[in-house]
Amino acid sequence: MQILFRADGNSTIGLGHLVRTLALAEMLHPFYTCSWAIQEPSEAISQQIKQSGCTLIKLPATTDYVAEAKYLTETYAHQFSAVILDGYLFTTDYQQILRPFFKIICIDDLHTGHFVANTVINPAGGISPDNYSKEAYTKIYAGPEYALLRPPFLEAATAIRTLPAISRVFMNMGGADPENFTAQVLENLAQLPGEIKIEVVVGSAYRHRSSLAKWADRNTNVTIHQQLSAAQMCQLMQACSLAILPPSTVAYEWCSVGGPLYFIQTAENQENLKNFLLQEQLALPFDELNNLLPETRLSATYFAEQLHKQRQFFDGQSPARLCQVVDQLFYRDLLHLRRTNSGDLQLLFHWINDPVVRRFSLNPETVPLTTHTTWFRYKLTDKNCFIFIAEIRQVPVGMIRFDIHQRETIISYLVDENYRGKGLGTLLLQEGILKFKIEAHQVSSISGLVQKENIASIKAFTKAGFTINPEGDKDYPNVLKFTLLN
Repeated sequence: MQILFRADGNSTIGLGHLVRTLALAEMLHPFYTCSWAIQEPSEAISQQIKQSGCTLIKLPATTDYVAEAKYLTETYAHQFSAVILDGYLFTTDYQQILRPFFKIICIDDLHTGHFVANTVINPAGGISPDNYSKEAYTKIYAGPEYALLRPPFLEAATAIRTLPAISRVFMNMGGADPENFTAQVLENLAQLPGEIKIEVVVGSAYRHRSSLAKWADRNTNVTIHQQLSAAQMCQLMQACSLAILPPSTVAYEWCSVGGPLYFIQTAENQENLKNFLLQEQLALPFDELNNLLPETRLSATYFAEQLHKQRQFFDGQSPARLCQVVDQLFYRDLLHLRRTNSGDLQLLFHWINDPVVRRFSLNPETVPLTTHTTWFRYKLTDKNCFIFIAEIRQVPVGMIRFDIHQRETIISYLVDENYRGKGLGTLLLQEGILKFKIEAHQVSSISGLVQKENIASIKAFTKAGFTINPEGDKDYPNVLKFTLLN
């Protein structure tokens, strides 16, 4: 399946949208064919996009985004299954034009306007679906567990980290920094007591390189780095003991590396992330640096405390979560059903003793391994029993079982705990029934028994076309019986 990314970046609007969406492209590249549409990219940005594994599509500069959306549908509707948008100009109108032709994912940090996309990803903490104006079908995934981080920072999140022997400050005010906060911060740092070694990072779109170089010539404690790769940037962060950054993606990158962080808000869209960093004590305002810097330079304890707090939120596992978010749009295409075999004994044993599965089972007692083994071996030889394992990318995600009786077939299913709440139950029922009918040939009515408290299964059976059987089940009168008639 092919995905089209749409995000811009330059010296005027900055590189924030570009950097975080490039991180997502790298995460998805092993599983999807990715392309990137961008208005008039610089050569440096073009190379970054290509290095992420994306095919580059250069768009002409325009402010008529409605016309652009129409162009994308007319030109690429046959090629791409989904579009991932990151930018404030991709409004409701833009999304509505794309909606009939593509699945849509929006990367967002402002929650303004109305969203008609299938999915919205907001890496800022403290955000809930209630913050959004959206369609009923639009799903919101928010928080640092969905952090859009590049591979070196994901690896750093699980690496051992201690206070560097040489005290250095990492500083970056964004890839473009059009208002030149870099110069302002350096002037403030020059007023602090003592000489602080400062590592300043600027991006390819930074337009004040000449004046910054002159400043560095007069201040030998300042080293300038430009257009670093993700690996180089991460390595430099690891060599520094604290950072001064805007509350943006680069702050999340620092939190993944770990250490004291001081922030300066440079844009309105950083408000939510700033509030999250403050609330969780992951960072402090730059104004407090003057009081705390002498302590943090010397205190391994304070360094370790901040590192511990940051590691609670940045575990390096966001790619798995984000890939699952994208995969949900294509579950019907990705889902594969196979007949169970003897090698599935432990897998099913683990599943059936899941606390949630047991709570909603007709018999809630824990199943001993010996009992399960006897049952499983019998079912493998029972010609009237069909058990299918559901897999996505060869990872088991659920099970569906059909027991054929004289007058009807009884169905039961379960979904792995990591895949619940994503609409997979309905799809498993639909696809499982199709598979069963092919293999079992003649089938009468199919019924499933559901506890009245099992709201998720009630919804799944209803969406799959089942209706409540008013006669119920004579053996289990206190449960709901759902029936699907041929």
